[in-house]
Parts: sequence; structure tokens; C-alpha cells
Amino acid sequence: MTEGVIGLGTLLKIGDGATPEVFAAIAEVKDITGPGLTREFAEFTHQQSAGGYREYKPTFKNSGDVTFKCNFLPDDETQGFSTTGLLKDYEDGELRNFELLFPDPGATKASFAAYVANIQPTAPVGSALELNVTLRITGPVTWS
Repeated sequence: MTEGVIGLGTLLKIGDGATPEVFAAIAEVKDITGPGLTREFAEFTHQQSAGGYREYKPTFKNSGDVTFKCNFLPDDETQGFSTTGLLKDYEDGELRNFELLFPDPGATKASFAAYVANIQPTAPVGSALELNVTLRITGPVTWS
């Protein structure tokens, strides 16, 4: 039998910036992707590289983006123009702390600081209003 876990119940929380910081679940989040961890490499290929293969060494790490969509609730404090809303953070260029909590048995949590890089409402005919959001992570992601 598989040990896999269903993604249902995953929470994406936004911090309020206070001390101590309080996190609130972003309302009605649907699919979440990320963080997209990548590593850059510097090339060290030279005339005697074994078998003519390129050689690399790791340099910078990038925590990438977290993208998600949610049911668009413009008056919700986590989505709209309130002091901790995503739309306000986009307008202000505010760096905000986030937590991504997974529903696995170990309750894995990814904590990170990010800017709202993209935010796009959609209004499809015959379907729910949605908000597509990209969070650009700056610095490391802390896993616990």
C-alpha cells in the first residue's frame, strides 16, 4: 500500500509583520506549486575534461517561486487591500513572511519570505472568480 499523502488540507499562511508574528491562512486556496528550489552552476570545462564532457561546480541557490490560485474574495483580509492582503502587498512592494503547511503525518512546514510578484484575477464565464498569485521567495526556505 502506498505511503503517499493527498494534498487536500494544505495551508498557505501569510504573516502580519507584527512581533510576535501571527499567521493567517490565505482564504480558499486551491492548487499550490512550489517552492521551486534550483541551483546555479559555474562551468569549469577545460581542454583535458574527461571524455570531452563539460564540468560544473555549484554556485548560488534559488528558492524560486510559490504559485497558487484561490477563489477571489476581494474583501477578504488575506487577499484584498487590507494591511496584510496580497493585493496591498503587491502595490506596496512589501516583503512578507509565509508558511506552507502540508497535511503529511509529520506536519511538514516550509517557512519563507517573499514578495507578491504577480497577481491576476480571472473571471471565466460559468465558473468561479479566481486569483492567480506568484510569490517570489527571497533567501532560503526553512523546512521543519
